[in-house]
Amino acid sequence: MRKKRVYNCATLLLTAVLACGAFSTVKAQEAEETIPHMAYEEFPRIDGSLACVPMIEALAQRVTSCTEAEAERILDDFTNTNPCYLELAQGNRDILLVYEAAEETKKQLEEYETLDIRELGKDALVFLVNEDNPVESLTVQQIYDIYTGKITNWSEVGGNDVEIEAFLRPETSGSMTLMRKLILGDAELIEGQFEVIPTMEGIINQLKEYENDANALGFSVYYYASAMHQVPGVRLIRVEDVEPSNETIKTGEYPLVNPFFVVTNEQSSENALAIRDWLLTDDGQTFVEECGYVRAN
Repeated sequence: MRKKRVYNCATLLLTAVLACGAFSTVKAQEAEETIPHMAYEEFPRIDGSLACVPMIEALAQRVTSCTEAEAERILDDFTNTNPCYLELAQGNRDILLVYEAAEETKKQLEEYETLDIRELGKDALVFLVNEDNPVESLTVQQIYDIYTGKITNWSEVGGNDVEIEAFLRPETSGSMTLMRKLILGDAELIEGQFEVIPTMEGIINQLKEYENDANALGFSVYYYASAMHQVPGVRLIRVEDVEPSNETIKTGEYPLVNPFFVVTNEQSSENALAIRDWLLTDDGQTFVEECGYVRAN
């Protein structure tokens, strides 16, 4: 009798596993059917933020079945965060995967038709130091005080007695937009006090070059710093004692989270709108996660 019960349990378990496998296959097939498919030449004119480039290229391959090289060519005239908003508004693009626009860009957009801006995923503003820097965490207030000149020495935040070399990005960059929104507000920065680095790659590389004193501080967005441009000798620092990660961004435990967007307008092509609508479905959001980002919903 006992053997029969064991056999029945094993049979039920096997049946359940097979059923789940069949269900997963059906769901995968359904997801594939919801994806808009088009020829490579029909793929919409797309642009966005540097941190969204891997997802844009993956999207092009998924939708058109093009090669990796062909997907890269789609972004031959890539412009980056703030210029691409204007390119879309002026009718030169159909769709953007992009981070938040700077206030200056938002003012420029007022003379154009309204953009359709939908939340696509979440990322975060993160801060980086040299791995030899003993400071493990900063508060939001400490970061504000560093960048407004109130704190100038690492010893004031638990580090070595050495001057802080803090780097900035240009005011129209995507990461500086987040810095303004989440940390600085409209605080005036002392001209010439901080070195302005034109690219996200450059700011991370500069942190590496300051390894002798380990006194540099920079910032970026989490996806770029953790997935696109990891540099040996540079590490992310905790904020409010919370480590930035996909999980803490997803839960909101990390304090400097901000959405990124899929953007279209009334001039956008039907293919662009089809891609936008799919990205906002559960299957599209799963694709966002598969690309290494945090989904919006």
